[in-house]
Amino acid sequence: MFDISLLAPDLNKANSTVITFSFSDKKLSKAAKEVDGNIDNSITKSLKNSLFSGGKEQVRFINVSSNSSIDSALLVGAGDESKLTEDSFRNMGIIAGKTLSAEGIVNATLVTEKLGSFDEKEASLAFIEGLALSLYRFDYHRTNLKDADKPKFKKLFVMTGDKDLEKELPSLSALFEGVNLARDLTNHPANVVNPSYFADLAKKMKKLGIDVQVMGKKELTKLGCGLLLSVGEGSIDGGYLIVMKWNGGKKKDKYKAIVGKGVTFDTGGYSMKPADMMAFMKSDMGGAAAVFGAMHALAKRKSPVNVIGVVGAVENMVSATATRPSDVVKSYKGLTVEVNNTDAEGRLVLADAISYIIDKEKPSEVIDIATLTGAIIMALGSRYAGVFSNNDEIAKKLVSAGEEVGEPLWRMPTDPAFHKMLKSEVADLSNIGGRSAGSCTAAAFLEEFVEETPWAHIDIAGVAMSGKLWGAPNSNGLTGANGFGARLLVRYLES
Repeated sequence: MFDISLLAPDLNKANSTVITFSFSDKKLSKAAKEVDGNIDNSITKSLKNSLFSGGKEQVRFINVSSNSSIDSALLVGAGDESKLTEDSFRNMGIIAGKTLSAEGIVNATLVTEKLGSFDEKEASLAFIEGLALSLYRFDYHRTNLKDADKPKFKKLFVMTGDKDLEKELPSLSALFEGVNLARDLTNHPANVVNPSYFADLAKKMKKLGIDVQVMGKKELTKLGCGLLLSVGEGSIDGGYLIVMKWNGGKKKDKYKAIVGKGVTFDTGGYSMKPADMMAFMKSDMGGAAAVFGAMHALAKRKSPVNVIGVVGAVENMVSATATRPSDVVKSYKGLTVEVNNTDAEGRLVLADAISYIIDKEKPSEVIDIATLTGAIIMALGSRYAGVFSNNDEIAKKLVSAGEEVGEPLWRMPTDPAFHKMLKSEVADLSNIGGRSAGSCTAAAFLEEFVEETPWAHIDIAGVAMSGKLWGAPNSNGLTGANGFGARLLVRYLES
């Protein structure tokens, strides 16, 4: 993340670009009026014949010609002051970050203030969070970057009278280490992030104080994780079950488990995906990326919680050894599954991972997260992730956390009717339930393996990645991998 330094509330110390706010009908905030007076009313003059009204998602970049040390102002629309939420400030930060990047700004000063019902600290932290989300770059594999293409923004000065703000910055920085890790993992191609990469990454997490166990094909065969192993049968890189424990809470507190689907590339197997979707399948490990990101953030923040992060890491390829449609495989739990569609592989990976962690650790609850079904995209598009649960309280808290961090969830139904659709004539279960209600039957399949454990399943297929390949940005306007789920899980687990 960019550097952050705090300044005392004195506009004479502001330099370069100053960021401030306006409400609807071009009503300047209190701080914006002070900035305007300090720069010869440049803001007021700029707005006279402007289409900028101060509405949500509006921004106005103003060059300043005065004797002030301020050479430009960035006015961000906040909309209706009475309707501001935490996510409003985050989205304003995203919009501001895009403008700073487009203008090639190196340093900027954020003038904090109380806006709506939010104090300086709350508003500033959410705004900075959005700024960090927007300024993320993925340039690992670009060797021809010209100076004009390289990111310019280096430092944010925060002008504030809130002395507690500085205490929160290390925690915010740790959160974004985790979020950026999740984004990097999802953005990397599959010839970089493969199952072995996940296994090696997990071992490095030990440096953060996380207990790590990595089980490969030999151990998983012995355990009887036939579902997970069946998905990786066509790959030269065998499957792994990765267990990461963060013991930040009290010894008597039970663990909560978060489980991520880590299919590092998904051809669909013999039920092969269409060619125009294939390149996107490097992101089929978005759930695992969110789990890695959340675990990294929790450890760096020294969060007072006990959490187990679980990742099933496999690659779904086509070869002479790959699982065939109609094959029957046995799960860790003992249930047999007829694999009627090899592209319905994520639920197989998650089923064994969930069963194992419930059996071995008896967590108080399990939340799985996965780019699981195309059906959820048809239902919710790129705005919401779908959440399914056997526990109303968990579902309610997850939805609330999603609203707070700007990763919205929409609760989807679970019903015995969806379980009936998974009936097989030759095994205990089929891994698909037909053409209708695809996301619901996928969730029902997972529910077969949670027994009485409180559980929620988050399907992020429509929100984990966006942009030119996928057709449109997601709900927060970001493109590429956005790390969906990492901030959500951290907020949920810490609250």
